[in-house]
Amino acid sequence: MLSKDQKKVIFSACIGTILEWYDFSLYAFLAGLFSKIFFRALPNRSLLLSYSIFAIGYLARPFGAVLFGYLGDTQGRKKALSLSVLLMAIATCGMGLLPDYVAIGISAPILLLFFRLLQGIAVGGEAFGSACFIVESIPSYRTGTFSSLIWASSVIGLLLGSLIVFILFVFFQGPLLYHVGWRLAFLVATVSGLIAYYIRKQTAETPAFKKLCDRCLIEKFPIKTIFFMYKQLVGQLIGLYILSALITSLFFIFMPVYFTDVLGRSRIHAHALNTMILVLLIVLDIFFGWFSDKVGRKILMLIGAIGLICLSYPLYEVIARGSFFEVIIAQITFTIFAASFQGPLMALTLDLLPISIRYSLGSISYNLAYSIFGGTAPMLVIYLISKTSNLAIPGLYLMIGAIVAAVILISVKKTDRYPVSSIQN
Repeated sequence: MLSKDQKKVIFSACIGTILEWYDFSLYAFLAGLFSKIFFRALPNRSLLLSYSIFAIGYLARPFGAVLFGYLGDTQGRKKALSLSVLLMAIATCGMGLLPDYVAIGISAPILLLFFRLLQGIAVGGEAFGSACFIVESIPSYRTGTFSSLIWASSVIGLLLGSLIVFILFVFFQGPLLYHVGWRLAFLVATVSGLIAYYIRKQTAETPAFKKLCDRCLIEKFPIKTIFFMYKQLVGQLIGLYILSALITSLFFIFMPVYFTDVLGRSRIHAHALNTMILVLLIVLDIFFGWFSDKVGRKILMLIGAIGLICLSYPLYEVIARGSFFEVIIAQITFTIFAASFQGPLMALTLDLLPISIRYSLGSISYNLAYSIFGGTAPMLVIYLISKTSNLAIPGLYLMIGAIVAAVILISVKKTDRYPVSSIQN
């Protein structure tokens, strides 16, 4: 049984991750609206400009990884995570209160870009830091189970953002939506973010970091140490997270756009199916995280990667040309293999990392992969589809990412499954 303090740590980490991903995803769901609010002076390019600012949020994430990774490794996981959720609340509040183009002209999109950069920096310190926070506070033999909650929490944040925006579109119409309605989603997120900040401030620091402090083992310059001593490990982690980034970006975020704007299918069907698949992903991520504590990380992740190597392209062929029932079966199949890879991923990563530079090394690797590959994947596959007319190109890209991940998994040596215990005990 977990103690009261351990349950509080898990709740604190998960609620913060949910809210940060809710805040971060709001822009994606409202980008079309923002094109008319902040870029009306350039109507022919307004949508492209709006989505460009969305992409810039991804590019800012490695900077957040460096900043909050340094704080997490030198001053504590608690402090870094508290400040990251506070920064997200400030940035989201700024967006919600931002005057439109009519009111302040070119300053409106410039400020929008500024607050989006702050959001990207904030989320760059969140996901991996939350996993550290949980894993260093719970029994080491349950690392897979509880680290998978971070994946589940990020998906819950995406679902929550989608739901809130859907409700706004139902209850606010016309000018009311453009002037007032959209702001409510951001202001609600601001209040929630401040609550999450308070919860994290009241949560205890991890036992592992306390032991590092007691034994004077704090790494003063974690970034320097990483790039002098752990370059190969950084490359391995980026390779693993490339597949995770492509799965998340192409299959669970981009899929409704692909289904409607590329394939020309029903928007209602697309969003209904995507919601169902995201709920299934939450359940399966937790299941495979739990199962990895029983049978090991590598075997489950290899099954997922090999399954995606063999089936990504055929599954996209089915999605592109099959009946709606066949599309459902294809997406469920894909989700099973995706969760088999992603569910244990954070636990395997944490097992590989030295505790003194864990926050920095993990965050940098994770966010570089998501920024370079996840953030650009939709634009790249749309370009390739337009040039080749091959509707299954996303499956080919995923297959390449899965090959990279499988090769790295095979090359990774067996690690101590409980590296935290020697520090905690």
